[in-house]
Amino acid sequence: MAADQRRSARRERGLPGGAARRAWPGVTPFAKVAIVGTGAVGASVGGGLRARGLATAVWGLDPANAEAARAVGAIDRVAASLGEALDGADLVLLAAPVPVNRALLGDAALREALGPRAVLTDVSSTKASVVAAAHAGLGARLGRFVASHPIAGSDRAGPAAARSDLIAGAHVIVCPTEDCDADALATVEAMWAALGGRVARMDAAHHDRLFAEVSHWPHAVAFALSASVGCGPLADDARRYHGAGLRDTTRVGGSPPDLWAGILLDNREASLAAAAAFRVELERIERALADGDRVALVAALERGAAWRTTL
Repeated sequence: MAADQRRSARRERGLPGGAARRAWPGVTPFAKVAIVGTGAVGASVGGGLRARGLATAVWGLDPANAEAARAVGAIDRVAASLGEALDGADLVLLAAPVPVNRALLGDAALREALGPRAVLTDVSSTKASVVAAAHAGLGARLGRFVASHPIAGSDRAGPAAARSDLIAGAHVIVCPTEDCDADALATVEAMWAALGGRVARMDAAHHDRLFAEVSHWPHAVAFALSASVGCGPLADDARRYHGAGLRDTTRVGGSPPDLWAGILLDNREASLAAAAAFRVELERIERALADGDRVALVAALERGAAWRTTL
């Protein structure tokens, strides 16, 4: 994407509402986009497509959030059923929680409603189980599916947290398999790039190992740290007097627990491996502290600082 397009994308805030839409050079707009799950990420993608003139119509299916997504300008129409959402759609985005996306991929209703040339992708935070569900459930439509994961979001949930520039500057991982149709893969990568994403390809299993370490287990740590402080005897004083250190290290501890329970359970083995590696480092720090060994404690802390300062 050209530099002026990146700057323009970064300037956008919120959702488009009734603002004039502009075409995005080099990308053919979709006639109809169906977004199944219009929470923060799904609504952000819908709003981004609308803001950039990348879709003539964006439909949303989400009993809990679709009306709110339409109210904030993320989608044009609310679908009453999966069939209505997918009817005539040339791009379908699954943006529900991971267990729901997996179930949809195994649902004959989705397979039968998906047009033969429609492109199907998702935003799930885990990929191996989603790809497996696609292989098990999509049948002749398997080639139209391209697994995706935009590394974007926040600790806020729902359409009210949506931003049409959410993807701008963010990494977007796509996990194509040998079954992907070349045109479907090209379409999905072009769509994410047009939204400002930095697209990269990755094997689904490697994706899950990596994001267990850099996202899934760190969320669990933030929840645990928040609980250890918030359920302790000094919780009220901590709420009143905390500084940036606690805010920074626990920010994602305010994320939706149900959503993150699903992600952690779906990527359980890799998350437990990340937990074990974390425990080794934590015990190294605890042991040095218990022994009063300053040299060992500094060395243990430096193991983390050496890597963190490279980010």
